[in-house]
Amino acid sequence: MKKIIATILNICMVVLCLGSLAILQFGSSQGNAISYLTQPDYEDSPQFEALASGSITDIFDYVELTSIFEKDGRLNLSTIIAQADQDGSSVSYSLDYLIQYARSMGFYLNDKNNLVSNGVGTVTKEDDELNHKIRVTYRAYMPDYKPASPTDGQMSLGTLAKEALGYLSRYYAVKSEFRSGEGNFYFNVTYLDNTSGESTIYSNYPAFDSDAMRAMGKYVYADSDSLEVSTNLRSLPQDLVTLLQARNPYGRNSQYHFSVGIDCSFKNKDQFQVEASDYDNRRRDSIVGLTLLVVSSVGIVITLCLMVLFSGHSGKKDDTKIHLLYMDRFPPELLVALFLLLSWVYDSVTPVFLDSLSMVIGSFDEWYDTISTYASFLLKYLTFLVMFFSIVRNYKADELWQVSLIKRIGDLIGHYFQIAEQTASRFVTTVLFVIPNAAACLMVIAMFVHFYRAKSLYAFLFAIVTLIIVISIDFYTWRISTGLTKAVNEQVKSERLKADLITNVSHDLKTPLTSIISYVDLMKRENFDNPRVQEYLEVLDQKSTRLKTLTEDLVEASKASSGNVNIDFQDIDYREIVEQALGEFEDKTEAAHLTMVPSFPDHPVMIRADGRHLWRVIENLLNNCCKYALRDSRVYVDIVEDPEKKTATCTIKNISSRPLNISPEELTERFVRGDVSRTTEGSGLGLSIAKSLTKLMDGDFIISIDGDLYKASVVLKAAVKEANDKS
Repeated sequence: MKKIIATILNICMVVLCLGSLAILQFGSSQGNAISYLTQPDYEDSPQFEALASGSITDIFDYVELTSIFEKDGRLNLSTIIAQADQDGSSVSYSLDYLIQYARSMGFYLNDKNNLVSNGVGTVTKEDDELNHKIRVTYRAYMPDYKPASPTDGQMSLGTLAKEALGYLSRYYAVKSEFRSGEGNFYFNVTYLDNTSGESTIYSNYPAFDSDAMRAMGKYVYADSDSLEVSTNLRSLPQDLVTLLQARNPYGRNSQYHFSVGIDCSFKNKDQFQVEASDYDNRRRDSIVGLTLLVVSSVGIVITLCLMVLFSGHSGKKDDTKIHLLYMDRFPPELLVALFLLLSWVYDSVTPVFLDSLSMVIGSFDEWYDTISTYASFLLKYLTFLVMFFSIVRNYKADELWQVSLIKRIGDLIGHYFQIAEQTASRFVTTVLFVIPNAAACLMVIAMFVHFYRAKSLYAFLFAIVTLIIVISIDFYTWRISTGLTKAVNEQVKSERLKADLITNVSHDLKTPLTSIISYVDLMKRENFDNPRVQEYLEVLDQKSTRLKTLTEDLVEASKASSGNVNIDFQDIDYREIVEQALGEFEDKTEAAHLTMVPSFPDHPVMIRADGRHLWRVIENLLNNCCKYALRDSRVYVDIVEDPEKKTATCTIKNISSRPLNISPEELTERFVRGDVSRTTEGSGLGLSIAKSLTKLMDGDFIISIDGDLYKASVVLKAAVKEANDKS
C-alpha cells in the first residue's frame, strides 16, 4: 500500500511540476520569472523603461511629421511633399496628388494605418516604371536631401508615392499614440526664437507644465540652457539632445524646453496601462509558478526516495527479503534500450495524436508545442519509472550483475569456447565465433550510419533485424552451451558420487568381512563330529569368499569406470600374454570340460597397452567362459592383426550353456550375467570391468551374440613398427 501511495504522489508531483513550468512559460514570456520577483512594480521594470524610451523617441517623429503634414493643427493635403525633374522640367507633387497616384497603383492605408498594396489599381507597376520616370530633387520628409549626381534620385512616380505614404502612415501612428489627454504619457516641446520672440509648441496636453509632469511619477526635463537632462528614468535615448536641436525650426539663436511626464497610476487606457496590467498578471503567475515548482520538485525528490526505499519489499514488518518481479529477469541493458526506443516512439506518436484530437475538439495552436512536449515527457517518465525500479530491485537483491546482458554475453562467449574446444582448437573456435559476430556488428554500425546520413528507413530496419538475429543466435548458443555444461556437470557429479559410495561401502565391508573369513577358517580347523556343522562351514566359506570377490570387483569397477586408474603404457606381446593366461586357466578349463582351441600368428604381436590391466581383461573373459560356456564344448581363442588400422584383436568364442536372451550392450552393464540370476557364482562385474579397462587403454571392447554363440573381442592399438622389428 505504501508503494502505491508513494507512486501516485510522485506522479501527481510530476504533473504539478509540469503545470508550474507551463505557468512560468506562458506567464513570463516577456521576461524570466526571477525578474518579476526582484522588480515588484511595473514602473521599475525593464519593460516600462523600454516602452518609455520608445515613446520619447516617437516624440521627435511626431514633431517632424506634424511640421511636414500639418498646417494650423490639421492635415494639409495641398502641402508640397516632393519636387522632381521630368522631361527637363521641374514638377511639384502635393500630398493629395501622391495619395491619389498611390491609390491608382493599389496602395492604401488600412484601419490600423499600415501601408498595404493589395488594392485594385489602374496603373500597373510595369507601366509606372516605363512611363513615369522622374528624378527627385526635393523631399519634405528629407530636408537635408540633395542629389549628388545626375543619376541620384532617379525613380518612378509610384516609388515616390509609396515612400511618401510610408511617412504618412508613421504620421498617423504617432498622432494616434499621442492623442490629447487620452493616455498616461504627456510631453511638451517648446521652441522659442530669441530674435522675433516667436515660439512653436508641440504637446499632447498643453495644460500640464514641467512641474505638473514631475509630480506624475516618472519624468524627463531638458532645456537649451544646460546640457544636463533631469530624469528619474534609468535609461533614455542616447541622442535625445541631438534630436532636440535637430528638430528646432529657428536655428541656433533660439531656446527650447523639453518635458515628459508619465502618470504611474495608469488611470487612462493606453499601452502603458495594458503593459502594467499584463506585468501584474505575469508577476502573480511567476510567484505561483515558482512556488509550485519548488513544492513539486521537493515532492518529486521525497516521493522518489520513498519509492526507492519501498521497492522490492512486501510491506510486512518481518519480511526483509527483496521480492523480484517477472520483468526483473530481463537484462537492464535491454530495459534501457527499450526505454530509448519508446521515447522515440512517444516523440513521433504524440504530435499525430494531438493532430487527430484537434480535429475533434478544435485547434489549440498556442498550446500545441507545450502539450506535445509535456505529454511526451510524462509518457517517458512513466516508462523510466518502470525501468529504473526494475534496476533498483535487482541492485537491492544483489542480482543486477547476474541478470546483466554484459555478464550473459561473457558467459555465452566463455561457454561457447569451453564447449567448442572439446571438438576444435582454440584458434578455430575463436575464428568461428569472432568473425561472424564482428562482421554482423560492423554491418549493423554501417547501416545505422547510412540511416543517419541518408535518412533511409530500410537501412534502419535492416540494422535492427540483423541485430536481433545475431543476439538471438548468440543467446540461443549460450542457452545450449549452458544446458550442455550443466548436464555434463550433473553426470560427472553423479558418477563421482556413485564411485565414492561404492569405494566407501566396499572399504567399510572389508574389515568385518576379513574377520568373518578368518573365523570361518579357524572353525574349519576344529574337528566337529556333527556333519551338518561341516556343511554350514562350507557354505559360510563359499559365501564369504564370494562376498570378498564382489567387494574387490566393486572397487575395481568403480575405479575403471571413473577413470581413476593409472595406465602405464608399454610395448607388449599380445600373443605371449594370452598364451600365459591360457596356461594358468588350464586346470579351470579342464574342470569345466572345455577344450581350448587357440589360433595365433607365428610371430610376436606387439601392442601398446598396460600389461597388468590387459591381464585382468583376459582373465575376466576366461573366467566368464569357465562359468557360462557349454560343458564338453570348445572355446576358440584367436589373435588377428590389421595392418591398415594398425590394431590387433583377441577374440574369444564359445557356446553358452543357457539361452542368451539379453543384448550385447546389457552384458557389459554392472551386475548383469547371462542367466540373469543372483544364485550362481560371479559378481556380474567382470565384463563391465573389462570394457572400462580396455577403453582406458584406448581400445575397443566388442561383444556379439548369434543365437547361443557368444563372442568377445578386445581391440588394441599396435605398437610402433620399430618395436615389432626388435622383437
